[in-house]
Amino acid sequence: MSKNDLKAQYSKTKKQLDEVSPAFCLAKWYQVTLHLQNGHNHSCHHPNTHQTSLDELKRDPSSLHNTLFKKQIRQLMLEGVRPKECEYCWKIEDTPGDHFSDRTIKSNDEWALPFFDEALKSGSKENVNPKYLEVSFSNSCNFKCAYCLPHISSSWMKELKQHGEYKTKSKHHAYDYLEKSGKMPILDTAANPYVKAFWEWWPSLYKDLKTFRITGGEPFMVPDTYRVLDYIIDHPNKDLSLAINSNLGVEKHLIDKAVEKINRAKGNLKEMTIYTSLDTWDSQAEYIRFGLDLELFRQNLFTVLEKIPEVNVTFMCTYNLLSIARFREFLEFILDLKNKYKKSGSAFDSRIVLDISYLKDPHFMCANIATADLLERMKSDLNFMTANSPDRGDGTIGFTDFEINKMLRLYNWASQGTKSEFQQEQLKDFFIFFSEYDKRRNTQFLKTFPEYKNLWFAGQALTAEANEGT
Repeated sequence: MSKNDLKAQYSKTKKQLDEVSPAFCLAKWYQVTLHLQNGHNHSCHHPNTHQTSLDELKRDPSSLHNTLFKKQIRQLMLEGVRPKECEYCWKIEDTPGDHFSDRTIKSNDEWALPFFDEALKSGSKENVNPKYLEVSFSNSCNFKCAYCLPHISSSWMKELKQHGEYKTKSKHHAYDYLEKSGKMPILDTAANPYVKAFWEWWPSLYKDLKTFRITGGEPFMVPDTYRVLDYIIDHPNKDLSLAINSNLGVEKHLIDKAVEKINRAKGNLKEMTIYTSLDTWDSQAEYIRFGLDLELFRQNLFTVLEKIPEVNVTFMCTYNLLSIARFREFLEFILDLKNKYKKSGSAFDSRIVLDISYLKDPHFMCANIATADLLERMKSDLNFMTANSPDRGDGTIGFTDFEINKMLRLYNWASQGTKSEFQQEQLKDFFIFFSEYDKRRNTQFLKTFPEYKNLWFAGQALTAEANEGT
């Protein structure tokens, strides 16, 4: 689809949504991420999660998705009230520029838009089966990415138990917060009522799914992932697109096991996608995504692409402050992959997709505190993507309009900066966090990120000043 066609389609979808209300979004009906390790969920990945009560769960396992809280949010949307939890999209929609928020992008998708009338008919009170389901069975993970959370990564949880919380004002990684908010994960060795309810709901749920995505933790470390694949092998669903999130940093034998199962299941599916993550390149990528061995990642990536020719790979980039310096090298890697791994029978379509989302938490890693020189790098990278778009006419595959639009809105958002007082808090937490990060993980921030020395020393000075004041 051309840039003009895509824009026209998004405009049409937005108009259709706005005719119901300017707050209406189909994701609240048909998209859900289930964190079964603690019973939390959210419809759309931007809002904070909330927990399904065990009382609700006893009445109906579908309350993993259809919680009383979510039904209240649906009602607000139908009434034209912007739910506070959806502020990610409201910020995008209120930002000057020619772009669309995820309210429109998600609602335009094939798992959402065809069911527009069905959502309106169900209203806010009726239970519905999601068409797009993302599920985390466990927080077992061999990575502890800088921006990740202990209830999502068992490696992060282990570090907090050993060393305690980081002394930042932001409580992004706070251990006590997990207990107070009900986000403390259930141990893999303990009985989990949420996983039990999922498998009770699964036969009914499975037949309605259009997209099913397994996330984590690290899914290839969790037995339930292989149970799903075995179910698909025995129960074909040609309308289903299956996706698995993986850091592709696990041991080779797990990748081999996954490849074998996927090859047996793929004929029973509409399509298969592996979602993996990188945020920048080389040692800076390994620093952010602690546990990443870039060479092992590349080997596992090529194993997947070579041994499952039908599989598509989407790179999820959690674009943050530390992504900026070496992002061009990452873009060059993606561009090479796009042209090496073309879809079967197509000279103009790739099996490789780049999906860029901006990090909004923890605030000290947000790109909106980037210095002028870093913002110039972002602008240059945006121009690089635009220059390498499919419109070049030389037969090579470039970045799609979808990918460029994601980078454009990110740059527009980051360029606005943030309020001075809040920026000072961001810089202090930035210095406090990564100073402690280096001690715990035997890393060296300034050696790895020399481009960020001005931000580092600014944070250091603000921290020293604050300490003197106390």
